[in-house]
Amino acid sequence: MSTFTAFAPASLSNLGPGFDSVGVALSRWEDQVTIKLTRKPVYEVHYDAKSAWVGTNDPLKNTASVSAKHVAQAFGYNQGASILICKGLGAGSGLGSSAASAVAGAMAMNSALGNPFTKQELIPSCLAGEAAASGAIHGDNVVPSLMGGIIFLDPDRPSDFIRLNTPRDMHFAVILPELEVFTQQARELLPDQITLREGAVWASRLARLGLAFAKGEIEQIGKLIMQDSIVEPIRAGLIGPYTDIKLAALQAGALGCALSGSGPAMFAVCPSKSSATKVAKAMKKACSGQGVGSIAQSGSVNRDGAYLG
Repeated sequence: MSTFTAFAPASLSNLGPGFDSVGVALSRWEDQVTIKLTRKPVYEVHYDAKSAWVGTNDPLKNTASVSAKHVAQAFGYNQGASILICKGLGAGSGLGSSAASAVAGAMAMNSALGNPFTKQELIPSCLAGEAAASGAIHGDNVVPSLMGGIIFLDPDRPSDFIRLNTPRDMHFAVILPELEVFTQQARELLPDQITLREGAVWASRLARLGLAFAKGEIEQIGKLIMQDSIVEPIRAGLIGPYTDIKLAALQAGALGCALSGSGPAMFAVCPSKSSATKVAKAMKKACSGQGVGSIAQSGSVNRDGAYLG
């Protein structure tokens, strides 16, 4: 039988005050999933030799297989599939690794079945795959990876989202320290409640961030991503070189620097491609100065999201 391949990009999430509600697809790093339908009523999971890492082969726990099976069940397909995964993203990266595999798995299965569903109709299946890894449904990496662009969404109803235009001159410097911070661990540290005042300030900053993106005000975006007074200060403690990386980015010309999701990945907003390249080098040097290896690259917003190979 024929094989069907899909690719899904990495993503940044939270972006300061956008906890669980804001995400951006990245032009760097992506996962690849290839599916071959089989006559056996089972799902088999394999990893490509070039995969950045190897996760679980259990089809009930693997993000790509769970999302693929969800698509198949929605269509009415009740046989099996062989799934080959090539991870471009490390585990616990803060760049939406599990979401990228879930999205690529859903896209590949949809293609194998003749593309019966639109991208937006695949969101529930992608969320099911993401939940297999994180233990809960989170759309702030899934929806950007699937749809592309800058996404603002309702955390309780991720299919209810707004996709914003990308500011023309905005670039990112992204660093991935050689550390692991898993979403479930990082969420356990967060408070169950905040004060009314904290909620009001948070809402104001999130509203202003959305407006800054919509108007293409890059300097404002840079300032606002650093105005998370609730989540990031707690999670920063999990990243040893956090302070040095952030300071180095700002001194090198970044307009703002913050954690992506629960980390350890960090990103900086930059006004040009050349600036992002310079900032990425400064972030890497700062991380190395703390004895931590890293990968640092410059990039931009992926406007298209997941695609078929």
